[in-house]
Amino acid sequence: MQDLTQGPVPKRLLGMTAFMLIAMSVQTLYSLVDLYFVGTLGAQAVAAVTVSSAVMFLAMSLSQMFGVGTGALVAQAIGRRDEDTAQRVFNEALVLSLLIGSLFAAAALAGAAALSRAFSPDATTAALAVDYLQWFIPAMALQCPLAAMGAALRGSGSMKPGTVASVGSVLLNIALAPLLIFGALAVPALGVAGAGLATFLSIAVATIGLLLYFRRPSSFLRLRPADWAPQPAIWAQLLRIGMPSALELLLMAGYMSFITAMLRPYGASEQAAFGIGQRLLQAAMLPVMALSFAAAAMVGQNFGAQRGDRVRETFAVTLKLSLIAMFLLAVIAEAVPGALIGVFTQDAAVQAAGTQFLRVIALNLLATGVAFSCFGLLSGLGNTVPTLISSATRIGLIVSGALLLSQAGHFAVVLLWWLSVSATVVQMSLNLWFARRELRRRFPPAVDSAAVAASG
Repeated sequence: MQDLTQGPVPKRLLGMTAFMLIAMSVQTLYSLVDLYFVGTLGAQAVAAVTVSSAVMFLAMSLSQMFGVGTGALVAQAIGRRDEDTAQRVFNEALVLSLLIGSLFAAAALAGAAALSRAFSPDATTAALAVDYLQWFIPAMALQCPLAAMGAALRGSGSMKPGTVASVGSVLLNIALAPLLIFGALAVPALGVAGAGLATFLSIAVATIGLLLYFRRPSSFLRLRPADWAPQPAIWAQLLRIGMPSALELLLMAGYMSFITAMLRPYGASEQAAFGIGQRLLQAAMLPVMALSFAAAAMVGQNFGAQRGDRVRETFAVTLKLSLIAMFLLAVIAEAVPGALIGVFTQDAAVQAAGTQFLRVIALNLLATGVAFSCFGLLSGLGNTVPTLISSATRIGLIVSGALLLSQAGHFAVVLLWWLSVSATVVQMSLNLWFARRELRRRFPPAVDSAAVAASG
């Protein structure tokens, strides 16, 4: 455990962010490794993996619920020096995440074939999507307990165990993916199903590894069977904080499904280009996501300790670093979009569509950095409803705009990307307003000044 209520804020934040960035970077490699090897199988195989994006975002929404809720409650309890509550929150979150992850897997596997048929441009792509989802869905279900354990560690200021588990898992995935996709020696070539199986096996190993870590007597947070009986009060707190974030990503899953459906008449090339471009965009967001989650842990502990001065400083440092990182990445995306897309496909049509996507969407990055900084502050304070409102506004603007243009007969794929840029600026503005309002409400100037004087 680390006490995040003491020490220089920038140093603490950068130290945690470095670990988070490593962990999240290697996690993103799961999808990029799949795309890299699956890309050699053709546009239909890449489109089949792209169809899984809706399932991925649905699973991410559930894992986000546990990650945000568990991280905030553990951090706030530690800030109050309440170790017993931190232990109970961790154990309750683990039990609830295993339960909901299992229900998700059962429901998603039952609907995999229907989903594939609905969003695939042809029967071959649909069949390949089903092959991929049969293993990818169980892998995503395991993300729920994995997120709960990782968030509990972040809330306690301990970053190394989760990072080690993530790095080891991705290295295993890199080794297994080509073996299972293309086959070798006695291992048959499984194609896109092999990519899903490699992801499942590697995530399963990471999950087991962290469970074993929490069995160690020296671990600050430990598995305590006595706390595994359902405690409605803790479940309610977890869901109250985490549910808005889950709904936010659930909206994103619906948005991904909407975009995939809108691209369907334009064929597998446009869908494949969107899939590659979207995953590259997710990779570009890693620095601000890492900063956001690190900031949430720092804000949580300092909020628990009623250190409003450190909460404000954490937000200011997070905002500055996010803007610097996103500016640099936007320059790269604008300068060499074709080269970035070309890493994953040699198909000329996919490269052309992907280049167009990146050149427009790169303009989103600065606004996205601000939005994530606000999310880190608000989630650490335990109020994630504002970011749900701003995300719903953004997606609503894009969907309604696209439908209006298509009905008027003026629709073109590039207009979707320009709608996204405009809507993200609106989201950023809303998040900044919500962040300022929450800081004033939680830490009125007079109270905050008294807290600073008392701490000195």
